[in-house]
Amino acid sequence: MSGGETDLSGRWTGMYHYPAQFPPNTFEATIHDAGGLISGVIVQPREFFEPGDGTQHAVIDGSRDGVNVRFVKLYDDLDRPTPHYEGIVQPGGDEIQGRWTIPGDWSGTFLMVRHSGAGEKIEREVGEDTREDAAWTGSPAVACAATSGS
Repeated sequence: MSGGETDLSGRWTGMYHYPAQFPPNTFEATIHDAGGLISGVIVQPREFFEPGDGTQHAVIDGSRDGVNVRFVKLYDDLDRPTPHYEGIVQPGGDEIQGRWTIPGDWSGTFLMVRHSGAGEKIEREVGEDTREDAAWTGSPAVACAATSGS
């Protein structure tokens, strides 16, 4: 399947990065791609600057044109700014990389990886290694890429 006409429907795991001094955040997305019209839902942990534990919910609305993907993330808390995402579907169609912006405020990068049976197996195997000498020294982007099954 070429990245140019890949249906993006499915479950995705992602991570977005803030400017360097702030920690990244993760998210889980369920996307529906209807001939290039993108919609879906996102669940993610609260931001580092928000008090308490818990999750945030958002809907996404956008489009796919070939390998180019654009969507906005509309949080349930409508007082929050609306991030705009623009990314490129990578060869194979199971990874999207790009940038997010809050116009006039700040921006960062993001990576999304589609769930697959093989990727979930790799994630489980890596997650089950509890040896003290098995410290992870990779980057978060590598961790996301490891679940792509490629």
